[in-house]
Amino acid sequence: MRARLGAALALALAAGGATAQTGGATFAPTLARLPSPSGKAAWPIVADAESWHALSVSASERQPARWAFARSLIGQNRGAEAVGVLDTMRQDEPDLLLLDSFRLAYGAALTLTHHDVEALVALAPRAGGTGSPSTERCAWRLRALAELRQYEAARSLIGCATPALMERPVAARSPFTLAIATIALETGRPEAAAAVLAGMPPDHAGATLLRARAQAQLGQYAPAKTLFGKVEREGSAVDRAAARLGLIEVGLAGGELAPDAAIRQLNTLTFSWRGDTVEERARALTFRLAAERGDHAGALAAGAALLRYFDVTRRPTAFRDAVQHELEALIDPGATMPLPRSATLLWDYRDIVPSGASGNQLIERFAQRLIQAGLYQQAADLLAYQLRYRTSDIAQGPLSARVATLQILAGKAGEAVTLLRTTARGDYTPAMISERQRIQAIALAQLGRVDQAVAILAEVPNNAALRSEILWKQRRWADLVAADESLLPRTTGPLSEVEQTIVLRHAIALAMLSRMSDLDTLHQRYAAGFEAKPSGQVFRLLSGPLGGGSGPRLEEALAALPSVSPIDALAPLLDASVATEAPTT
Repeated sequence: MRARLGAALALALAAGGATAQTGGATFAPTLARLPSPSGKAAWPIVADAESWHALSVSASERQPARWAFARSLIGQNRGAEAVGVLDTMRQDEPDLLLLDSFRLAYGAALTLTHHDVEALVALAPRAGGTGSPSTERCAWRLRALAELRQYEAARSLIGCATPALMERPVAARSPFTLAIATIALETGRPEAAAAVLAGMPPDHAGATLLRARAQAQLGQYAPAKTLFGKVEREGSAVDRAAARLGLIEVGLAGGELAPDAAIRQLNTLTFSWRGDTVEERARALTFRLAAERGDHAGALAAGAALLRYFDVTRRPTAFRDAVQHELEALIDPGATMPLPRSATLLWDYRDIVPSGASGNQLIERFAQRLIQAGLYQQAADLLAYQLRYRTSDIAQGPLSARVATLQILAGKAGEAVTLLRTTARGDYTPAMISERQRIQAIALAQLGRVDQAVAILAEVPNNAALRSEILWKQRRWADLVAADESLLPRTTGPLSEVEQTIVLRHAIALAMLSRMSDLDTLHQRYAAGFEAKPSGQVFRLLSGPLGGGSGPRLEEALAALPSVSPIDALAPLLDASVATEAPTT
């Protein structure tokens, strides 16, 4: 809005001829000799028609006319239009920003538009300036600081601002009076607030709200409720929301409203009223009440809203820690909340997790609980967030392999391939690269892209066992026989369970290929190793071909295989079911 108004006024004010600079005259030297705006004559109001007529004069007189118009707009509380006029003036004469009078007017206009941070910059004393700040400047700085809730800083300016405010009529002084009363309330001085408000009209809704708050702080709950009720019935929407909050606060302070009932009323209020000091106060009160009652979810919701949408510098220094404590309590192993619900809450409030090592440890502990419960997708999502937003450099190597592993277990092999490819880096260690390639090969095999998987494993050291496992799962008999040659045990003595598995799989592959002579050689080589072993019978069973009508014999051989796998911990990945998903290129 401010930008649109400023642009429109700039066009209108600059129309009709050359600018002040091109006309050869400048206004800055003249303004430097004029007294700074102060007192009742600071912002004299001029009729708009008269101002527009003055703006139609020659270019050399346009800047003085603009200055008079801007001061009139400030006097009428039309801050956005005043900013537009003053922006046009400084575009023609940048040196105007060096003058205290112009900076005062610019800061006042910005304060009226609630651009308080910018206003404080304009109203700040110039570097190297001497003398005390003007009382008018103190008044506007006080108001801007009060809107920013920097109440202690604003309080220090009351004495300086008072002379300028006392010269104003009551109506013009009202916004500053309300600011001073608010400062008194927020700094624990309700008596001073009541005294300041004594001169305000009794039908002024803003003053009535502050009077009610002062009475509540003084323990005068009955008259405070009466005033809040009056505003709730008769005030504007903004005032009604503030009055509703005031009634809740008074009900709690007076013991007429139980904390759980207060929380329900506060939730109703914040559901329909958002984005200003009323919501901020309501959220802060909700957080305190919920935390005191042990309602971790309710406290977390209120606290997260304050951290996300309001100026966190206005909260106590330990407030973020308190909100994080509520989150940790929700996902603690001793919490009564079901694990899937805890996982959902941690995901929803992942931006609240502490930064650094403590937050990483929290995520790690909870991810372990999810994995133990078989909630692989939730664990993968959580660790993927940590990978993208909390981990950098080569630390992404092992974490990306872990996330991809969980995605495979969750049936999302395609997502695992995508993740590994998008997190590739040139500075991973050889061990990290090998681990990532193994996981990617497994994911590709799960997607049926066995040739790509085998091609990747060709670059990985000590990959024979995994390559053999993939070929076994895919029943690629000829490739399996070739891959197994390096895995076959060199001993002719008793075989371990892993060695038995390798030999039996090799025997099955040879039988399926009807390579009887090779199968006989295998029997002669390892027959002694299967003596007194439970799998010895099936090894003898494999003395003949398993093709054609020998299907039952193959089934019997497969059923009799030892349960151990040559690839140990990676075996469950190849056994995981694959969910239907879009193809990954």
